[in-house]
Amino acid sequence: MPHFAFPDFPHLVPEQQGEEFSRLLERCRSQWAMLAEAPASFEAAIRPLLDMQADLEELFAPISHMNAVMNSPAWRESYQSSVMAWSTYSTDLLQHEGIYHQVKRVLQSSDLSAEQRQALTWLELEFRLTGVGLEPDKKIRFAEIMQRLAWLQNQFSEHVLDATQDFSLLVEAEQLQGLPASRCEVLQAQAKAAGKKGFLLSLREPDYLAVMTYGEDRALRRHMYQAQVTRASEFGPETRDNGPVMLEILRLRQEQASLLGFAHYADLALCGRMAGSVRDIDLLLEDLLQRSTAAALRERAALEQEAQRCGLDKLQAWDVAFLSERIKQREHAFSQEALRQYFPVPDLLKRLFGLLKSLWGVEIREAKAPVWHNDVQYFEVWEQDQVIAGFYLDLYARENKRGGAWMADLCGRRRFKDGNLQKPVALLTCNFASPDAYGVARLTHAELTTLLHELGHGLQHMLTKIDLPSINGIAHVAWDAVELPSQFMEYLAYREEGLKALVVPNAQGGGMPEDLMRHVVESRRFQSALQTHRQLEFAWFDLACHQHCPESVGEVQAMLNAVRSRVSLIQAPDFNRFQHGFSHIFAGGYAAGYYSYKWAEVLAADAFAAVETQDGIHAEMAQRYRDTVLALGGSKPAAEVFELFMGRPPEVTALLRDYGWEMTP
Repeated sequence: MPHFAFPDFPHLVPEQQGEEFSRLLERCRSQWAMLAEAPASFEAAIRPLLDMQADLEELFAPISHMNAVMNSPAWRESYQSSVMAWSTYSTDLLQHEGIYHQVKRVLQSSDLSAEQRQALTWLELEFRLTGVGLEPDKKIRFAEIMQRLAWLQNQFSEHVLDATQDFSLLVEAEQLQGLPASRCEVLQAQAKAAGKKGFLLSLREPDYLAVMTYGEDRALRRHMYQAQVTRASEFGPETRDNGPVMLEILRLRQEQASLLGFAHYADLALCGRMAGSVRDIDLLLEDLLQRSTAAALRERAALEQEAQRCGLDKLQAWDVAFLSERIKQREHAFSQEALRQYFPVPDLLKRLFGLLKSLWGVEIREAKAPVWHNDVQYFEVWEQDQVIAGFYLDLYARENKRGGAWMADLCGRRRFKDGNLQKPVALLTCNFASPDAYGVARLTHAELTTLLHELGHGLQHMLTKIDLPSINGIAHVAWDAVELPSQFMEYLAYREEGLKALVVPNAQGGGMPEDLMRHVVESRRFQSALQTHRQLEFAWFDLACHQHCPESVGEVQAMLNAVRSRVSLIQAPDFNRFQHGFSHIFAGGYAAGYYSYKWAEVLAADAFAAVETQDGIHAEMAQRYRDTVLALGGSKPAAEVFELFMGRPPEVTALLRDYGWEMTP
């Protein structure tokens, strides 16, 4: 790959990586004066600026990634110092009036390509939203806010990780009644590795989900639930309490918005998104609430009836996953655990890659590249006998690895002056159960859906056709459209054609029985209304925090309680401190943007319905999807990209039909 060298992950030294990044920041800063005085053309003034940004992102990517997947004090220090230095650099750059005037001069040129003009339009907006037009004293204050926010958001994330890592619970075999034997073996091995007898539980996702879904011991379920929902709160060490952290984050974001002339941070965050206003979001969320409530009430009633069957006095939050699994097994004749036999990872990946080839003509081949852990694999994406992209796959949970699943980019597509094309490389990370004693990992259907989700993000990064790094892949895709490709891919796990392609036949050549496959497809609607209410709760709480700045930690809790009283049908216990671990909005990119999951779900359902036919996949529409949604990135506004694909604006009909709510008022 021209101009790109794979990081030597096994031998990266955190301190050296941080020092190298710091030196690059200074080299880039030294070019500012020259860029401000350069001829007012895209090639002379703007392309070097965009290239510097891409260089910084590529050098920072391994630091950020290692901090997330191989966390240690040294990587934390390197990451924290790099984040703080980059925050200062970025704010100073985007408040540089000379470069800003250069951007405006070039933007007025008549000889710009459409892509160049879009890149400049985004860049000009970034300057304005970083306070380039503020008075000097306000610029200084704005820079202080950005620096402090960078530190606080990292603290929030570290507190959650530390609270997760510090928890362990030694239990006896009888407390694990109902758990799969394979998980019990892992728990026993964890205890042995710690020099203890019995079974050792952690809050890592495979352990936690196994207890909450299958554990018959209600007291154990409550214990695990309480540990999970009180992480980084006042119930733990004061030094790790995210209450004051999130309160200061919200106050600073409000001050940031006020300095720029916005009424609140939500208005600031919506700049450049598909949703034009908070009212637009409220209208969608309220519509989904009204349409889903009748079904959600029925789903809650079913849980309450199941609780009675189990002899439980009252439905509690720590019973929901357990009771839901019992209902699903009865109604749909399968359990997530039983489906593992159909999705052994090595063969599943082969079939998944085969499906990608049938959809979009790309071939995935494993290749050699330096990796940070023995479980990690690297793959190349081939098309017409050429490598067009690559991606790392890190599937399994382990110590010192951040929970959840995500896609990040190691480098993006770039066309250099010498004509060479840099190929994009993605980082796909999950937290699934590790391979068993025979070296085989098997995914549940839910985990398969997660893998498809992250791969969808990766495909938008890897299959871009745009050469400018600031507007290709997922760069500058409107935040409320960025989940479209990921949720589009999830549909493959809930359609017969997709399942037939993905299910791995057993040794006798048999696949998933037709009736079981039908049940899996139908399970798409299982508790979809309750799940929607949960997403609405998170979205409205997020918007409330970023419209009405709270004055105390108690007020934050009151905001969440108010949303729950209106939306939630499963009562949360008083000790629930979900917000203290809500990294999406307090440490990630979803501040005033969590609604994006529902917004993009409308887009994804609409898009997949256009690609899907009664006989399978519509090849022409699948290619059109690739040529627009996956290829164009942020080179055009998201609404325009969607209309290029569909020939019309998005409609909610497909989502309502998918969930069976179209007849609900």
